[in-house]
Amino acid sequence: MEPLPERRSIRYAGYDYDMAGYYSLTLCAQGKAHLFGMLPPDAPLQLSALGETVVAELLALADHYPTIRLDTWVLMPNHVHLLLALTHNRAVSVSQLVGSFKSRCYQEWRRALLAAGHTAPPSCWQRNYYERIIRSPGELEAQRHYILDNPSRWNTM
Repeated sequence: MEPLPERRSIRYAGYDYDMAGYYSLTLCAQGKAHLFGMLPPDAPLQLSALGETVVAELLALADHYPTIRLDTWVLMPNHVHLLLALTHNRAVSVSQLVGSFKSRCYQEWRRALLAAGHTAPPSCWQRNYYERIIRSPGELEAQRHYILDNPSRWNTM
């Protein structure tokens, strides 16, 4: 039997993702489906049940990980952008935080689906996530603007 090919990592080779600093993350819904809600023109996101769970879990991140600070975030119909700061070295890694967050969101959503007599898909999240290491105050400010302006660009895509 042939060994499976190694998965290509999208992480920055050699970087230690449990070091204090700012990180910009994008997590996508499975298949980029609009699972988190609907975004009508010139109106805020109308959250689905899963969208409500994602927001609640975002707001609870610092409760689960006291050494992080959620800076800026926006939930879109099929993805979430967040800018967070790890405030202490080696207290938690970005991948640990993302994995735990995705798991809590999915488990809560799955529990609600099953309680309502529905079947639950195997996941609500796309495998992996996108990250950007923030390296300067200018880049930090640019990421904040990008995240906050994301809804206004949605209907022009």
